[in-house]
Amino acid sequence: MVNYYNHAETTVYYRSGMTPDFVGRWHWYFDYLAARLKVAYPRRNVVLTRAAQEGIMLGKEWHEYRRGVMLRTCRKKLTELAAMPVEDDLFGFGRSERDAKVAKWTAKLEALEADTYPIPESPEYLNRMKEFLANKE
Repeated sequence: MVNYYNHAETTVYYRSGMTPDFVGRWHWYFDYLAARLKVAYPRRNVVLTRAAQEGIMLGKEWHEYRRGVMLRTCRKKLTELAAMPVEDDLFGFGRSERDAKVAKWTAKLEALEADTYPIPESPEYLNRMKEFLANKE
């Protein structure tokens, strides 16, 4: 992992699932990438860290976490819509708009409960190194 300013959100190279053997054989490549960043950004503190990453959710664990967050969000939104008084007019436009919102959130909740709603997966491979270096060249 190559960081500048020692912030996790500024990680420009991360690869999950690398074995220690792989890192040992390719350590020169990671040193090279860190050196290129140091040259490209001389005023920034570029730090090369080789360590196991703890607390990064991938695959099924990430999917279940995101699904739980989205379920709570849908339930909260439905509760808010149910508690909100309807500003109905003579033609019932206010009620129909609210009913459309409730139907949309209910459909989303049902899809999440059935685990058929498409949840964007967390990528296992993030590489913004070329983007950082391309912007500098």
